[in-house]
Amino acid sequence: MFPADIVWRPSTGIGYEHLKVSEENNQILIDSIVIGSHNNNDIFRIKYDIVLDKSWVARAVTIRYLGEDRGLRLLSDGNGIWKDERGQVIPELSGCIDIDISCTPFTNTLPINRLSYEPLQQQEIQVVYISAVELNYRQVKQSYTLLESGKDSSVFRYQSGNFMESITVDSNGIVVVYPNLFYREKGPDAR
Repeated sequence: MFPADIVWRPSTGIGYEHLKVSEENNQILIDSIVIGSHNNNDIFRIKYDIVLDKSWVARAVTIRYLGEDRGLRLLSDGNGIWKDERGQVIPELSGCIDIDISCTPFTNTLPINRLSYEPLQQQEIQVVYISAVELNYRQVKQSYTLLESGKDSSVFRYQSGNFMESITVDSNGIVVVYPNLFYREKGPDAR
């Protein structure tokens, strides 16, 4: 799987994401740039970096607007304790292992690769949901259910609140199709 170069595009509107996955010092490193638009059609350029351990557990996430001073950095001990960039514990994120960044399909890969799945058995998790546009975060409940498993791809039902979608991932757990949101244009199994 490593290194990997992946490009997604949104299913509507304008934009692209270029993501690089690499491995170094027993860590999985994610480096990505997202270009897109807000609801009011303002264009944004966001760079995010994620440091994962070998079990796909988030240890650090940094998001910043390119060309601006705005940014966010969160650090995790890997066991559900999160700190801000000043080292202060964030109690409202206690117990979260995974992250979900609003502007990318990639963060679905973390719980898909971290957890063990039996067909049709729902896995509920608490995640740090990060709004890339507003640069804020909150804890939310999400669930993943393995619907289909094949040699080259699998389909998972993702649910958060009233939102539900079936997402197709490749054999590495990386999103290929997230209907009505994202489609992979470059990388293994691009559609």
